[in-house]
This record gives sequence, structure tokens and C-alpha cells, in this order.
Amino acid sequence: MMSNTIELPFFPQYEIDRIFDDNITVMWFEPKFSQSHYNVHNKTNGSNACTLIVVLIAAHLDKKKLLIYESEYSTNKDLIQFLAISMLQGNKIHEELKMRRLLKHLNLNVPEALKYTENQTFNLVEWKSSIFMERLSKSLFENIKNTYMEWMKLKNKPSNDLYVILIADSRTVLFLFQDKPQTVTLFDSHQHTAEKGAFIAICHRSKLGYLCHWFRDVIRACYNSDPKLYELSFLYFKHKA
Repeated sequence: MMSNTIELPFFPQYEIDRIFDDNITVMWFEPKFSQSHYNVHNKTNGSNACTLIVVLIAAHLDKKKLLIYESEYSTNKDLIQFLAISMLQGNKIHEELKMRRLLKHLNLNVPEALKYTENQTFNLVEWKSSIFMERLSKSLFENIKNTYMEWMKLKNKPSNDLYVILIADSRTVLFLFQDKPQTVTLFDSHQHTAEKGAFIAICHRSKLGYLCHWFRDVIRACYNSDPKLYELSFLYFKHKA
């Protein structure tokens, strides 16, 4: 069973950065608060658990029915708590899978991540998934926007929240679209520089282009990366009426 009472190794320090004329707010965490450092052993290890981590973040957010508003974002400790717990859980599950030799590859895809977290994510349904053989820097915004617009046009939309998982260059991040606050929140559990660990970024959904542009700049600057191949999966939680 999923528990929010897991003891955290430490509660992270962070700084708030407002960019693109205050259209995007970023919560940057200290470097030790990232998936390669933050684990139940509180030791620095390499981590390939990011796909597990993002589906667990989604499960925690859905269970809490948390609405993420721009105005309250920087003081919302639940967001930090859910990211922390998901990193601990995801790293632990990944470690157990390696020990049991159940991994075909170190980096899991979305169906595998859902399979190995099914007690938490049993009602998380993949609506659409596509692989794009295009430069992420030039196409990410359009590909997310176009599928999100399809979602918004559904007559009987199954959920108010849409979870978009991006896998590129063996790294997985999560975009959360929420109708009521009209926000997009981006979760990235990786360490980015010697001074910056994971981050959570938020913007109004009308500013998605800015968020994708900023994310492109981050992975270029931190990893010298501009993927020519990436996958987008669009998911929602199916609840009984």
C-alpha cells in the first residue's frame, strides 16, 4: 500500500526562480535532492528509476486530489513531499527489480512502470502514446499542444487532469495539466548541475510554449542534449462514477 508517512532522509532546501517575464515559476532543489542521491539509504547512487518516479508522483497527486495553483505553488509543501516520497519509492522498487533480475533494460518504459507500481497506479490509464522522430527542441510544444487540444475536445472527457510523460535520452519527466486551476506543472527528478538538483516548474496552460522552450534550454545547457527521438504518453486516472 502507498503511504505518505515514509520517513524522509531530509526535507530539501530550494529556491524560487521566476522567468519569462514571470510567466514560469521554477522551484529548484538542492543537488542532493534528486533521484541519484535521494534514497532510503541516504547514499549517492546512480538511478534509472525516473519512469517509476513519475507514475508514483501522479498516483500521490491523484490520491490527494491536489489542485496546483500558481499563486500557492511556492508554499505548497505537499508537492515537495510527493516528489520526495516518489523518489524514495521509485528507487526502492527499481533496486528490488535489479536484485530479482526482472529488468530487460535499466530504463523502464511506461507500461513496465505501471506494471511494477500497479498497487498504486492500477487506475492510471494510458490514453495515447506516440514516438516522434523529430528534434525535441523544434517539436515538443506542438506535439504536446496538439494532443492536449484533442483531449479538451472530447465530449465526455474521463478526467479533469491529464498526465503527460516525456521520455527522451533515457530521462523521464512529467507534465500535469489541470483544468480547474488551468495550470501545467512539470516535475523533473534528475540532478541538473553541481548546484541544482530536481525541479518543479509551473505556468498557466496558455504559456505551455514558454515552458517547453525553457525545458529545451535546460536539457541543452545541463546535458548538451537535443533529442532527435522521444516518446510522449498521455494518461488519466479512471475512477468509478
